[in-house]
Amino acid sequence: MVLVEGAELHYVIEGNGFPCLVIGHAQSYRLLLSRRLRNHFQFTFVDLRHDARSKSSLEVSKITLGTYLNDIDAVSGALRLGRFAIFGHSHHAYVALQYARKYPKKISHVIMTGCAPCDILHSRRDEFWESDASDERKALFARKWDKFLKQRPKIPTKEQEAASLIAMAPKLLWDLTENLAFVEAAKAVHNDRDVYLRYQLAILRDYDIGEEGGRITAPVFLALGRYDYVAPYMLWEERRGALPNLSYNLFYRSGHFPMFEEQELFDEKLIEWISK
Repeated sequence: MVLVEGAELHYVIEGNGFPCLVIGHAQSYRLLLSRRLRNHFQFTFVDLRHDARSKSSLEVSKITLGTYLNDIDAVSGALRLGRFAIFGHSHHAYVALQYARKYPKKISHVIMTGCAPCDILHSRRDEFWESDASDERKALFARKWDKFLKQRPKIPTKEQEAASLIAMAPKLLWDLTENLAFVEAAKAVHNDRDVYLRYQLAILRDYDIGEEGGRITAPVFLALGRYDYVAPYMLWEERRGALPNLSYNLFYRSGHFPMFEEQELFDEKLIEWISK
């Protein structure tokens, strides 16, 4: 583990090849990324402070995006990563991008998956769901979500986030017969819920990739799923220009997790891109 101000961040190193720091719930991403990729990357999977196994000793209101960036820098320094790629999925992609902005000399590549260009387009996301999703998909989501709401009072607060993700599978996966078993297997819960709520509701509330200052000099690999109704691909239609060195990759048989639903194709595209 790496000690940062007010938290202990656990990490796991796996694979051989290009150094890549994967930020977020370490156990989840270890299950999402393939064994094949470990022949091309040396992954360092590290928890962020809302995943820390002990409660933060910092006053929650004082935790900022800068705190998260300092945490990542402390990890990279402690592990002597040198120059490395940084990988962020969903809302963790914003932190990866901001770290690349702040420390351009340390970042060789940015890999982002399943993310929107900003965190405030909820109405457009809902409109896309209503206009694009099939009746079968909508009905399945309604059943799963209703079941979750009825069971929620019996679910420990700490585990409700993972349970809600599982209930949201029709909005997160292309294949309606698939489930999110890896979420349960990884015990994907945010250990410090107060810090997580601060992260989601305050730190990222108005985040926009085009308005955060600092030019991204590293090449960026963006992977999106055609059937991701949480971070719809169409939100990027007018925003790709915000990242000048962008490799845009849309996966047509995927939702929020293209590295899981189209693993072989995802691996091929990522390996080809990092090898250029």
